[in-house]
Amino acid sequence: MKRYSSSPVLLFPIVSLLLIPLQLSAQPKRTSPAKKPQPPATTVLFDSGNSALRIPLEIDNKIILMRVSVNGSTPLRFIFDSGASASAISSKRASELGLKTKGKFQGDATGGKIEASSVEGVELTVQGAKVSNQTIAVIPLPPPPGFEFDGIIGYDFIKQFVVEIDYLQKVMNLYNPLSYHYCGAGASIPVVLVGKIPLTNLEILVEGRTPITARLEVDTGGDNTFLLNSPFVKKQRLVDAVQNTTQDTRRGAGGEQEVITGRVKTVRLGPFVFNNPPIMLSLDTKGAGASKENDGLIGGEIFRRFKVILDYSRKRMILERNSSFNDRFNVAG
Repeated sequence: MKRYSSSPVLLFPIVSLLLIPLQLSAQPKRTSPAKKPQPPATTVLFDSGNSALRIPLEIDNKIILMRVSVNGSTPLRFIFDSGASASAISSKRASELGLKTKGKFQGDATGGKIEASSVEGVELTVQGAKVSNQTIAVIPLPPPPGFEFDGIIGYDFIKQFVVEIDYLQKVMNLYNPLSYHYCGAGASIPVVLVGKIPLTNLEILVEGRTPITARLEVDTGGDNTFLLNSPFVKKQRLVDAVQNTTQDTRRGAGGEQEVITGRVKTVRLGPFVFNNPPIMLSLDTKGAGASKENDGLIGGEIFRRFKVILDYSRKRMILERNSSFNDRFNVAG
């Protein structure tokens, strides 16, 4: 039996930044294309050695927040979002900092599309490390009530480091990929970068079905367990297969999103098995939840059960289970 509710619930990520230039309708001239000037190379500086250690984090509803200075500003509050293909700053904060924007872009966000511009040559500084010559998006980021933030840390920053996130201690370590060597007992899980989005495979077992393989975003900017995009949901006929569900209206930067939340028998991520986890099925016809680029996302309600190491240079994610691994799942719906 299915149960339905219409109560609005906040859904992260606020935005999955799949930014593309707006297309122009004018016909191109048949001339040799001029070479575009290349932006200055990104540079990374550590305050000491080859790492920045014990960067303090705030964990709010499974969302990671960290302090980031933009071009030497006072520290601002940024979401650390591995599901964002670009770092971003709110339009309001960009204006206050006098950042000069250029271009017009479109992005797929939770609930629909948004328009954005960009700023080049930005310096982003966190405790112990600085990344120069970053291009970041400038987008409207209306903060949900009670959740204030100024921007998002995305792919172009994350890829510069091996990133270690300790959810229990609420600290982050950043390492130089060239000198990094892992010697722990965690499980190494393959990650593929499609564009600027990290994806990994997992196995979903629905009662009475053969196991289903899904390729999901590694999304530290999500507050959920697993969310499956509507094309995948339709292809696998999951609305009929998942029982005892609720339907909710949730909100993202692009508008409202309709999701069904139910439970499946198990989900396997690498060697880790989650029994009877809640899973969200997107009903979207537009926006990030309707994407065919991947099958959905894994969010913070899963990642908070581990120490998470993101190592894009070696195309892997390392997970070390922590004392929260067997906690009861805490999701809306």
